[in-house]
Amino acid sequence: MKPTFTIIIFILFFCRGYSQTYKPFDTISYEKRKLFLKEFKSSNDQKIKEIKKTYSGKVSKEMEAVYKSQFEDFSRTIDNKELYFDENLQNYSQKILAEITRNNASLSNKKIAVYFSRDTEANAYSIGDGTIVFNLELLRYLADEAEIGYIICHEIAHYTLNHREKSIEKEISSQNLKEAKALEKDLKKSKFNKQIKSESFAKNSVYSRKNRSRLQEFQADSLGLDYFKNTKYNSASSINLLKHLSKTDIETDSLPRVSYPKNFTTKNQKFIKDWVTMEDYSKYSYSKENIFKWDVDSLKTHPNCEQRIEKISKQVKNTKTNYYTDKAFFDDLKKRIEYEHIYSNYYLKNYGSSLYDALKLKEKNPKSIYLKEMITSNLEALAKAKKEMRINSYIPSINPNEQTKSQQYYFNFMANLTLSELEQLALDYKNEPTNPIK
Repeated sequence: MKPTFTIIIFILFFCRGYSQTYKPFDTISYEKRKLFLKEFKSSNDQKIKEIKKTYSGKVSKEMEAVYKSQFEDFSRTIDNKELYFDENLQNYSQKILAEITRNNASLSNKKIAVYFSRDTEANAYSIGDGTIVFNLELLRYLADEAEIGYIICHEIAHYTLNHREKSIEKEISSQNLKEAKALEKDLKKSKFNKQIKSESFAKNSVYSRKNRSRLQEFQADSLGLDYFKNTKYNSASSINLLKHLSKTDIETDSLPRVSYPKNFTTKNQKFIKDWVTMEDYSKYSYSKENIFKWDVDSLKTHPNCEQRIEKISKQVKNTKTNYYTDKAFFDDLKKRIEYEHIYSNYYLKNYGSSLYDALKLKEKNPKSIYLKEMITSNLEALAKAKKEMRINSYIPSINPNEQTKSQQYYFNFMANLTLSELEQLALDYKNEPTNPIK
Protein backbone atom coordinates (compact mmCIF):
# COMPACT_ATOMS: atom_id res chain seq x y z
CA MET A 1 0.00 0.00 0.00
CA LYS A 2 1.09 3.53 -0.73
CA PRO A 3 1.59 5.85 2.26
CA THR A 4 -1.48 7.78 3.32
CA PHE A 5 -1.44 11.19 1.73
CA THR A 6 -4.36 13.46 0.93
CA ILE A 7 -4.09 14.50 -2.69
CA ILE A 8 -7.43 16.22 -2.94
CA ILE A 9 -6.76 19.96 -3.16
CA PHE A 10 -3.59 21.84 -2.35
CA ILE A 11 -2.93 25.54 -2.62
CA LEU A 12 0.38 26.60 -4.04
CA PHE A 13 2.14 29.65 -5.35
CA PHE A 14 3.86 29.78 -8.72
CA CYS A 15 6.55 32.30 -9.58
CA ARG A 16 4.01 34.79 -10.95
CA GLY A 17 2.60 35.17 -7.45
CA TYR A 18 -0.95 33.96 -8.05
CA SER A 19 -2.61 31.18 -6.05
CA GLN A 20 -3.90 28.02 -7.67
CA THR A 21 -5.49 24.79 -6.53
CA TYR A 22 -3.12 21.94 -7.24
CA LYS A 23 -3.93 18.30 -7.65
CA PRO A 24 -1.32 15.74 -8.79
CA PHE A 25 -2.07 14.15 -12.14
CA ASP A 26 -4.21 11.01 -12.15
CA THR A 27 -2.51 7.61 -12.14
CA ILE A 28 -5.36 5.94 -10.29
CA SER A 29 -8.19 5.41 -12.81
CA TYR A 30 -9.10 1.74 -12.41
CA GLU A 31 -11.11 1.44 -15.63
CA LYS A 32 -8.38 3.05 -17.77
CA ARG A 33 -5.70 0.86 -16.21
CA LYS A 34 -7.84 -2.23 -16.75
CA LEU A 35 -8.38 -1.38 -20.43
CA PHE A 36 -4.68 -0.62 -20.94
CA LEU A 37 -3.62 -3.96 -19.43
CA LYS A 38 -6.15 -5.80 -21.59
CA GLU A 39 -4.80 -4.20 -24.77
CA PHE A 40 -1.19 -4.66 -23.68
CA LYS A 41 -1.77 -8.38 -23.00
CA SER A 42 -3.40 -8.76 -26.42
CA SER A 43 -0.45 -7.15 -28.23
CA ASN A 44 2.03 -9.17 -26.16
CA ASP A 45 0.19 -12.43 -26.94
CA GLN A 46 0.23 -11.51 -30.64
CA LYS A 47 3.97 -10.89 -30.43
CA ILE A 48 4.54 -14.31 -28.88
CA LYS A 49 2.57 -15.93 -31.75
CA GLU A 50 4.84 -14.14 -34.24
CA ILE A 51 7.92 -15.29 -32.31
CA LYS A 52 6.79 -18.92 -32.52
CA LYS A 53 6.36 -18.60 -36.30
CA THR A 54 9.68 -16.83 -36.86
CA TYR A 55 12.01 -18.75 -34.56
CA SER A 56 12.34 -22.36 -33.51
CA GLY A 57 13.77 -24.59 -30.84
CA LYS A 58 15.43 -23.19 -27.76
CA VAL A 59 15.65 -19.65 -29.15
CA SER A 60 11.88 -19.55 -29.67
CA LYS A 61 11.16 -20.82 -26.14
CA GLU A 62 13.58 -18.42 -24.49
CA MET A 63 12.27 -15.44 -26.45
CA GLU A 64 8.72 -16.39 -25.49
CA ALA A 65 9.82 -16.47 -21.83
CA VAL A 66 11.35 -12.97 -22.17
CA TYR A 67 8.15 -11.50 -23.59
CA LYS A 68 6.05 -13.13 -20.88
CA SER A 69 8.40 -11.72 -18.27
CA GLN A 70 8.17 -8.29 -19.93
CA PHE A 71 4.39 -8.41 -19.68
CA GLU A 72 4.55 -9.31 -15.97
CA ASP A 73 7.11 -6.59 -15.20
CA PHE A 74 5.25 -3.85 -17.02
CA SER A 75 1.93 -5.00 -15.57
CA ARG A 76 3.38 -4.42 -12.11
CA THR A 77 4.29 -0.89 -13.18
CA ILE A 78 0.67 -0.32 -14.19
CA ASP A 79 -0.70 -1.92 -11.03
CA ASN A 80 1.63 0.33 -9.04
CA LYS A 81 -0.15 3.29 -10.69
CA GLU A 82 3.06 4.73 -12.15
CA LEU A 83 1.52 5.49 -15.54
CA TYR A 84 -0.57 8.65 -15.83
CA PHE A 85 -4.13 8.25 -17.04
CA ASP A 86 -5.03 11.90 -16.69
CA GLU A 87 -7.31 12.87 -19.58
CA ASN A 88 -5.61 16.23 -20.23
CA LEU A 89 -2.15 14.66 -20.28
CA GLN A 90 -3.30 11.92 -22.62
CA ASN A 91 -4.93 14.40 -24.96
CA TYR A 92 -1.70 16.39 -25.07
CA SER A 93 0.47 13.38 -25.87
CA GLN A 94 -1.98 12.40 -28.61
CA LYS A 95 -1.76 15.88 -30.18
CA ILE A 96 2.02 15.59 -30.45
CA LEU A 97 1.80 12.03 -31.73
CA ALA A 98 -0.80 13.07 -34.33
CA GLU A 99 1.52 15.83 -35.60
CA ILE A 100 4.20 13.18 -36.16
CA THR A 101 2.09 10.40 -37.69
CA ARG A 102 0.03 12.54 -40.08
CA ASN A 103 3.25 13.94 -41.57
CA ASN A 104 4.91 10.54 -41.99
CA ALA A 105 2.96 8.26 -44.35
CA SER A 106 5.02 5.20 -43.32
CA LEU A 107 3.56 5.49 -39.80
CA SER A 108 -0.09 5.71 -40.86
CA ASN A 109 -0.72 1.97 -40.43
CA LYS A 110 1.26 1.65 -37.21
CA LYS A 111 -0.51 1.28 -33.86
CA ILE A 112 1.41 3.74 -31.68
CA ALA A 113 0.46 5.16 -28.28
CA VAL A 114 2.34 7.50 -25.96
CA TYR A 115 1.90 7.47 -22.19
CA PHE A 116 3.46 9.72 -19.58
CA SER A 117 4.94 8.11 -16.46
CA ARG A 118 5.77 9.44 -13.01
CA ASP A 119 9.07 7.50 -12.93
CA THR A 120 11.63 10.05 -11.68
CA GLU A 121 14.42 9.02 -14.08
CA ALA A 122 14.82 11.45 -17.00
CA ASN A 123 14.11 8.83 -19.65
CA ALA A 124 11.74 7.56 -22.34
CA TYR A 125 11.51 4.11 -23.88
CA SER A 126 9.70 1.95 -26.41
CA ILE A 127 8.26 -1.33 -25.16
CA GLY A 128 8.41 -2.79 -28.66
CA ASP A 129 4.71 -3.13 -29.45
CA GLY A 130 4.11 0.51 -30.36
CA THR A 131 3.71 1.63 -26.74
CA ILE A 132 6.03 4.50 -25.84
CA VAL A 133 6.56 5.58 -22.24
CA PHE A 134 7.72 9.15 -21.61
CA ASN A 135 8.80 9.90 -18.03
CA LEU A 136 7.41 13.30 -17.14
CA GLU A 137 10.69 13.95 -15.31
CA LEU A 138 12.18 14.81 -18.71
CA LEU A 139 10.10 18.00 -18.74
CA ARG A 140 12.44 19.47 -16.12
CA TYR A 141 15.19 19.62 -18.76
CA LEU A 142 13.28 20.49 -21.94
CA ALA A 143 12.84 24.00 -23.33
CA ASP A 144 9.88 23.54 -25.69
CA GLU A 145 7.33 21.09 -27.06
CA ALA A 146 9.48 20.33 -30.11
CA GLU A 147 11.95 18.54 -27.84
CA ILE A 148 9.13 16.26 -26.65
CA GLY A 149 8.34 15.65 -30.30
CA TYR A 150 11.87 14.57 -31.13
CA ILE A 151 12.02 12.19 -28.16
CA ILE A 152 8.81 10.55 -29.35
CA CYS A 153 10.18 10.34 -32.92
CA HIS A 154 13.34 8.69 -31.57
CA GLU A 155 11.29 6.08 -29.67
CA ILE A 156 9.04 5.46 -32.68
CA ALA A 157 12.23 4.74 -34.66
CA HIS A 158 13.24 2.11 -32.09
CA TYR A 159 9.82 0.53 -32.60
CA THR A 160 9.80 0.61 -36.43
CA LEU A 161 13.38 -0.71 -36.55
CA ASN A 162 12.27 -3.57 -34.31
CA HIS A 163 15.24 -2.99 -32.02
CA ARG A 164 13.79 -4.69 -28.97
CA GLU A 165 13.13 -8.02 -30.70
CA LYS A 166 16.49 -7.92 -32.47
CA SER A 167 18.31 -7.29 -29.19
CA ILE A 168 16.51 -10.13 -27.42
CA GLU A 169 17.11 -12.55 -30.29
CA LYS A 170 20.79 -11.61 -30.57
CA GLU A 171 21.38 -12.00 -26.85
CA ILE A 172 19.70 -15.40 -26.68
CA SER A 173 21.38 -16.64 -29.86
CA SER A 174 24.83 -15.57 -28.65
CA GLN A 175 24.29 -17.45 -25.39
CA ASN A 176 23.42 -20.59 -27.34
CA LEU A 177 26.33 -20.47 -29.79
CA LYS A 178 28.55 -23.54 -29.77
CA GLU A 179 31.57 -21.36 -28.99
CA ALA A 180 29.87 -19.88 -25.93
CA LYS A 181 28.75 -23.30 -24.72
CA ALA A 182 32.25 -24.69 -25.24
CA LEU A 183 33.80 -21.77 -23.32
CA GLU A 184 31.34 -22.22 -20.49
CA LYS A 185 32.20 -25.93 -20.34
CA ASP A 186 35.91 -25.11 -20.39
CA LEU A 187 35.48 -22.70 -17.49
CA LYS A 188 33.85 -25.38 -15.39
CA LYS A 189 36.73 -27.77 -16.03
CA SER A 190 39.52 -25.20 -15.55
CA LYS A 191 41.72 -25.63 -12.48
CA PHE A 192 43.91 -22.56 -13.09
CA ASN A 193 43.22 -18.93 -14.08
CA LYS A 194 39.50 -19.56 -13.70
CA GLN A 195 38.76 -16.03 -12.44
CA ILE A 196 40.72 -14.38 -15.28
CA LYS A 197 38.90 -16.48 -17.88
CA SER A 198 35.54 -15.75 -16.25
CA GLU A 199 36.21 -12.01 -16.22
CA SER A 200 37.24 -12.04 -19.87
CA PHE A 201 34.12 -13.97 -20.86
CA ALA A 202 31.84 -11.66 -18.87
CA LYS A 203 33.49 -8.51 -20.22
CA ASN A 204 33.22 -9.61 -23.85
CA SER A 205 29.56 -10.50 -23.38
CA VAL A 206 28.62 -7.22 -21.71
CA TYR A 207 30.71 -5.03 -24.05
CA SER A 208 29.15 -6.71 -27.08
CA ARG A 209 25.63 -6.07 -25.76
CA LYS A 210 26.34 -2.43 -24.92
CA ASN A 211 27.97 -1.83 -28.31
CA ARG A 212 24.83 -3.15 -30.02
CA SER A 213 22.73 -0.86 -27.88
CA ARG A 214 24.80 2.22 -28.73
CA LEU A 215 24.57 1.38 -32.44
CA GLN A 216 20.79 1.16 -32.10
CA GLU A 217 20.73 4.60 -30.47
CA PHE A 218 22.56 6.12 -33.44
CA GLN A 219 20.11 4.41 -35.80
CA ALA A 220 17.10 5.66 -33.83
CA ASP A 221 18.55 9.19 -33.79
CA SER A 222 18.92 9.16 -37.58
CA LEU A 223 15.53 7.68 -38.48
CA GLY A 224 13.83 9.63 -35.70
CA LEU A 225 15.22 12.83 -37.17
CA ASP A 226 13.81 11.86 -40.59
CA TYR A 227 10.35 11.57 -38.98
CA PHE A 228 10.89 14.80 -37.04
CA LYS A 229 11.93 16.86 -40.07
CA ASN A 230 8.58 16.08 -41.74
CA THR A 231 6.67 17.82 -38.94
CA LYS A 232 6.13 21.53 -38.31
CA TYR A 233 8.65 21.43 -35.49
CA ASN A 234 12.05 23.09 -35.84
CA SER A 235 14.49 20.22 -36.54
CA ALA A 236 17.23 22.15 -34.67
CA SER A 237 15.36 21.28 -31.46
CA SER A 238 16.85 17.78 -31.76
CA ILE A 239 20.29 19.29 -31.15
CA ASN A 240 18.99 21.43 -28.30
CA LEU A 241 17.44 18.36 -26.72
CA LEU A 242 20.70 16.41 -26.74
CA LYS A 243 22.50 19.38 -25.20
CA HIS A 244 19.91 19.48 -22.43
CA LEU A 245 20.05 15.72 -21.85
CA SER A 246 23.81 15.92 -21.31
CA LYS A 247 23.06 17.88 -18.13
CA THR A 248 20.41 15.68 -16.51
CA ASP A 249 22.89 14.33 -13.96
CA ILE A 250 23.92 17.81 -12.82
CA GLU A 251 22.16 19.43 -9.87
CA THR A 252 21.38 22.96 -11.01
CA ASP A 253 20.40 24.36 -7.60
CA SER A 254 21.10 23.60 -3.96
CA LEU A 255 19.64 23.82 -0.48
CA PRO A 256 21.28 26.78 1.32
CA ARG A 257 22.77 25.91 4.71
CA VAL A 258 21.00 28.87 6.30
CA SER A 259 17.68 27.21 5.51
CA TYR A 260 18.29 24.35 7.98
CA PRO A 261 17.77 26.35 11.21
CA LYS A 262 14.82 28.08 9.55
CA ASN A 263 13.08 24.82 8.53
CA PHE A 264 14.04 22.65 11.47
CA THR A 265 13.29 24.91 14.42
CA THR A 266 9.75 24.07 15.48
CA LYS A 267 7.44 24.72 18.41
CA ASN A 268 8.73 21.80 20.48
CA GLN A 269 12.11 21.10 18.86
CA LYS A 270 14.99 23.55 18.98
CA PHE A 271 17.69 23.42 16.33
CA ILE A 272 20.79 21.52 17.53
CA LYS A 273 24.18 22.52 16.14
CA ASP A 274 25.41 18.91 16.24
CA TRP A 275 22.89 18.10 13.51
CA VAL A 276 25.10 19.88 10.97
CA THR A 277 28.45 18.56 12.21
CA MET A 278 30.14 16.91 9.25
CA GLU A 279 32.94 14.38 9.12
CA ASP A 280 35.82 15.08 6.73
CA TYR A 281 35.09 12.85 3.72
CA SER A 282 37.84 14.27 1.51
CA LYS A 283 40.32 11.54 2.43
CA TYR A 284 37.89 8.70 1.75
CA SER A 285 38.46 6.58 -1.34
CA TYR A 286 35.29 5.98 -3.34
CA SER A 287 36.41 3.95 -6.32
CA LYS A 288 33.82 3.45 -9.03
CA GLU A 289 35.69 0.43 -10.33
CA ASN A 290 34.33 -2.97 -9.55
CA ILE A 291 36.46 -6.09 -9.20
CA PHE A 292 36.41 -6.56 -12.99
CA LYS A 293 37.88 -3.07 -13.58
CA TRP A 294 35.41 -2.41 -16.37
CA ASP A 295 36.16 0.02 -19.15
CA VAL A 296 33.39 2.38 -18.02
CA ASP A 297 32.83 3.97 -21.43
CA SER A 298 32.08 0.54 -22.89
CA LEU A 299 29.30 0.04 -20.34
CA LYS A 300 27.28 3.03 -21.52
CA THR A 301 24.01 1.96 -23.11
CA HIS A 302 23.61 5.34 -24.82
CA PRO A 303 26.42 7.09 -26.69
CA ASN A 304 27.39 10.39 -25.10
CA CYS A 305 25.39 13.37 -26.33
CA GLU A 306 28.37 15.02 -28.05
CA GLN A 307 28.76 11.97 -30.31
CA ARG A 308 25.06 11.91 -31.06
CA ILE A 309 25.01 15.64 -31.90
CA GLU A 310 27.98 15.21 -34.23
CA LYS A 311 26.29 12.40 -36.15
CA ILE A 312 22.95 14.16 -36.77
CA SER A 313 24.05 17.80 -37.01
CA LYS A 314 24.51 17.64 -40.82
CA GLN A 315 20.89 16.50 -41.23
CA VAL A 316 19.50 19.38 -39.17
CA LYS A 317 18.15 22.58 -40.67
CA ASN A 318 17.12 25.45 -38.44
CA THR A 319 13.73 26.57 -39.71
CA LYS A 320 13.47 29.23 -36.98
CA THR A 321 9.89 28.20 -36.30
CA ASN A 322 8.61 27.64 -32.79
CA TYR A 323 5.63 25.36 -33.37
CA TYR A 324 3.39 24.02 -30.57
CA THR A 325 0.29 21.88 -30.73
CA ASP A 326 -0.72 23.42 -27.39
CA LYS A 327 1.65 26.06 -25.98
CA ALA A 328 -0.60 26.93 -23.03
CA PHE A 329 -0.60 23.32 -21.87
CA PHE A 330 3.18 22.99 -22.28
CA ASP A 331 3.75 26.19 -20.29
CA ASP A 332 1.45 24.92 -17.55
CA LEU A 333 3.35 21.61 -17.45
CA LYS A 334 6.64 23.44 -17.03
CA LYS A 335 5.19 25.36 -14.07
CA ARG A 336 3.82 22.19 -12.49
CA ILE A 337 6.72 19.84 -13.05
CA GLU A 338 8.75 20.71 -9.93
CA TYR A 339 5.69 20.10 -7.75
CA GLU A 340 4.78 16.93 -9.59
CA HIS A 341 8.39 15.72 -9.24
CA ILE A 342 8.22 16.08 -5.45
CA TYR A 343 4.94 14.18 -5.27
CA SER A 344 6.19 11.45 -7.63
CA ASN A 345 9.24 10.83 -5.44
CA TYR A 346 6.99 10.63 -2.39
CA TYR A 347 4.52 8.36 -4.19
CA LEU A 348 7.36 6.04 -5.26
CA LYS A 349 8.66 6.02 -1.66
CA ASN A 350 11.79 8.05 -2.39
CA TYR A 351 11.15 10.00 0.81
CA GLY A 352 14.67 11.38 1.24
CA SER A 353 14.74 12.83 -2.28
CA SER A 354 11.18 14.14 -2.03
CA LEU A 355 11.94 15.98 1.22
CA TYR A 356 15.17 17.46 -0.15
CA ASP A 357 13.45 18.82 -3.27
CA ALA A 358 10.48 20.10 -1.25
CA LEU A 359 12.86 22.05 1.00
CA LYS A 360 14.67 23.49 -2.03
CA LEU A 361 11.42 24.60 -3.68
CA LYS A 362 10.21 26.06 -0.38
CA GLU A 363 13.08 28.58 -0.67
CA LYS A 364 11.27 30.02 -3.69
CA ASN A 365 7.72 29.57 -2.33
CA PRO A 366 7.97 29.81 1.48
CA LYS A 367 4.20 30.11 2.02
CA SER A 368 3.15 27.16 -0.12
CA ILE A 369 0.70 24.98 1.79
CA TYR A 370 1.34 22.15 -0.67
CA LEU A 371 5.06 22.11 0.14
CA LYS A 372 4.34 22.19 3.88
CA GLU A 373 2.10 19.13 3.46
CA MET A 374 4.78 17.33 1.45
CA ILE A 375 7.48 18.11 4.04
CA THR A 376 5.17 16.81 6.77
CA SER A 377 4.38 13.58 4.94
CA ASN A 378 8.04 12.88 4.14
CA LEU A 379 9.16 13.55 7.72
CA GLU A 380 6.48 11.16 8.98
CA ALA A 381 7.58 8.46 6.50
CA LEU A 382 11.26 8.91 7.39
CA ALA A 383 10.50 8.80 11.14
CA LYS A 384 8.62 5.54 10.61
CA ALA A 385 11.55 4.15 8.60
CA LYS A 386 14.01 5.21 11.31
CA LYS A 387 11.91 3.46 13.94
CA GLU A 388 11.88 0.29 11.82
CA MET A 389 15.65 0.65 11.15
CA ARG A 390 15.10 1.17 7.40
CA ILE A 391 16.29 4.78 7.18
CA ASN A 392 19.31 3.81 5.02
CA SER A 393 16.88 2.89 2.25
CA TYR A 394 15.99 6.57 1.90
CA ILE A 395 19.04 8.43 3.23
CA PRO A 396 22.19 7.04 1.54
CA SER A 397 25.73 7.16 2.86
CA ILE A 398 27.94 10.09 1.88
CA ASN A 399 29.81 9.64 -1.41
CA PRO A 400 31.64 12.79 -2.58
CA ASN A 401 32.24 11.27 -6.02
CA GLU A 402 28.53 10.98 -6.75
CA GLN A 403 26.87 13.68 -4.62
CA THR A 404 27.03 17.47 -4.69
CA LYS A 405 28.15 19.42 -1.61
CA SER A 406 24.51 20.34 -1.01
CA GLN A 407 23.38 16.70 -1.16
CA GLN A 408 26.19 15.58 1.14
CA TYR A 409 25.25 18.22 3.70
CA TYR A 410 21.59 17.19 3.56
CA PHE A 411 22.24 13.44 3.86
CA ASN A 412 24.65 14.07 6.73
CA PHE A 413 22.08 16.27 8.48
CA MET A 414 19.31 13.68 8.16
CA ALA A 415 21.61 10.90 9.41
CA ASN A 416 22.41 12.97 12.54
CA LEU A 417 18.77 13.24 13.61
CA THR A 418 17.72 10.83 16.37
CA LEU A 419 14.41 9.01 16.17
CA SER A 420 12.79 11.17 18.87
CA GLU A 421 13.98 14.37 17.16
CA LEU A 422 12.70 13.25 13.76
CA GLU A 423 9.34 12.24 15.26
CA GLN A 424 9.02 15.59 17.05
CA LEU A 425 9.79 17.54 13.88
CA ALA A 426 7.18 15.53 11.97
CA LEU A 427 4.59 16.04 14.70
CA ASP A 428 5.23 19.78 14.94
CA TYR A 429 4.95 20.22 11.18
CA LYS A 430 1.71 18.28 11.21
CA ASN A 431 0.19 20.30 14.04
CA GLU A 432 1.33 23.69 12.77
CA PRO A 433 -1.73 25.72 11.74
CA THR A 434 -2.13 26.16 8.00
CA ASN A 435 -3.27 29.70 7.42
CA PRO A 436 -4.81 30.75 4.11
CA ILE A 437 -2.30 32.54 1.90
CA LYS A 438 -3.11 36.22 1.51
